[in-house]
Amino acid sequence: MLKLAYLFLSITLATPLSALAYGSDNPDYDQCILHSLGNSQSSFAARQISNSCDAIYRNGAMLLPRERAYHLCVLQNVQTVKGAFAVNEILHACRRQNQM
Repeated sequence: MLKLAYLFLSITLATPLSALAYGSDNPDYDQCILHSLGNSQSSFAARQISNSCDAIYRNGAMLLPRERAYHLCVLQNVQTVKGAFAVNEILHACRRQNQM
């Protein structure tokens, strides 16, 4: 029984908070995905958009203001980009703008 308790505790501690949030309803996150991914032009851009929606609407309470600004920059600028090179350049510009 003690081994089972330690196993449960270690799994719980190892599970990121964002993974626990996936089971809950979050209409703001859903709106971010629906609005931002609709014009996505590449899978790489879609992944970055998804990461930013996740950061803002599932882990937003843990973000520093500059991190929130970075993710907003990504959401505003990556949606219609077609190539991975351009997405990377935008990510770098958003990082520089927000000193990340």
